[in-house]
Amino acid sequence: MSRLCMIGLVLCVPLPAFADRGAGDACAAGLSAPSQQIYQRTLANKPTPETARGIVAAQTKQLIAEGQLRLFEARAAAQQAGKCLALIEK
Repeated sequence: MSRLCMIGLVLCVPLPAFADRGAGDACAAGLSAPSQQIYQRTLANKPTPETARGIVAAQTKQLIAEGQLRLFEARAAAQQAGKCLALIEK
């Protein structure tokens, strides 16, 4: 079941190109704590447009494993972080 959730999660997260960090950071300031963690951890891994989705999914899984994020909250948290990451693209 969790693999299906993670697959769905990966398919729903926008793919950023990382051009304007300020817009993404401003957006992330208003996110929930788990979404902020996903956002920060994704950026810390220096994602490329090709790797961003996988990194978001991996960071989300890690937060679940650490007990910092519940499975039923994971998709929404990742999508919120993804929206802020997508702003970096613009």
